[in-house]
Amino acid sequence: MSEPFPQNPENRQLLQATRFARIYKDGCYVIKTITLDFTVPPHNHRAELSILSKLSKLNNPFIIKLINSRSLDGDLELLFPRYRNDLHEFMRKCYKLSTKAVMKINPYYTLSAKVPIPPQGSFQNTFDVNKYAYGFTLQLARGLQFLHQNGIIHRDIKPQNILVNHADEMKLVITDFGISYDYSDTVQSREEPPTEKITDVSTSIYKAPELLFGVKNYSFAVDIWALMVIVSQWFQESAHNPSRHIPATFDDGSGRFDDNDTGSDIKLILSIFSQLGIPAIKDWPEVAHFGTSDAFSGMFGSEGDGNYFGDDEPESRSKRLDTLLPRLREIQNNDQKAALKDCIVGMLPFESSVRWTSGHLVQRLTL
Repeated sequence: MSEPFPQNPENRQLLQATRFARIYKDGCYVIKTITLDFTVPPHNHRAELSILSKLSKLNNPFIIKLINSRSLDGDLELLFPRYRNDLHEFMRKCYKLSTKAVMKINPYYTLSAKVPIPPQGSFQNTFDVNKYAYGFTLQLARGLQFLHQNGIIHRDIKPQNILVNHADEMKLVITDFGISYDYSDTVQSREEPPTEKITDVSTSIYKAPELLFGVKNYSFAVDIWALMVIVSQWFQESAHNPSRHIPATFDDGSGRFDDNDTGSDIKLILSIFSQLGIPAIKDWPEVAHFGTSDAFSGMFGSEGDGNYFGDDEPESRSKRLDTLLPRLREIQNNDQKAALKDCIVGMLPFESSVRWTSGHLVQRLTL
């Protein structure tokens, strides 16, 4: 039997409000309230409830459990267990101001006030890669494997949508299925055909390359790319301002220094290509046949730049990985380091059909 909703609405505290939902905490619960008369695709409250109900019956430890749901005064309310924080908050708290940082004066605050601000790059990443990196990657791979085996693409994997269960040995729990896609949902498949999916999904730096070039028949691999970007965040050394921007291998220009920094898909494309090189269009068949191939060729040519990561020999690829993820060298367990490197390389191909699956990741990480 489902647990009842908390009875006293006055105990609710608003945690977050967006165009599509409001999140409240109430004791040991979280309540997500969705306005039923305002739906903008890919947001789909009917599909979200269907997916959560389906997954909660299967009771996977890496997926949020829906405790109860109800329609009330034109809203859909979803009841979940409450967790202390999400992975984004956990990662942000790992950035510490360097003791070597020299405080500077901000001349734009006032002419008289002396407001100390940290210099660029002065926050050091203290995320314990030996304690968490391998285990977190395996947990998230298992969570995605469960989703994908059940025909579900999450479509918005990011640290803010991953909860941290401190009471259960730092277990990670995937949440927020507001824009997810379920291949077994006939209604959703009719409204959004599998070969004509909405590409305006995922968030900022976590967007997969196929989404950036208009491939509408994308599949589970968009979640794998997002996982790779999260993993890359653990292995960065420093940040300019982690309260606004946690660095990754790629950058879309958003929030790096202040709220006026706006991200864009073109900035993200340029960042990805600057780090991993540009493939020849023939080596990216899904864009050639199903994406905006003319836009790709018009901007970047059709022959590539000869620097594409996927064309590297294994030794060169490993060296480039050490540059992209400088804290990889800190991992002391050689078996875990080798497994993580293999998985990251497996997640990096632009062509999603050769990107490693969640099952492949789990298999390689199961030592």
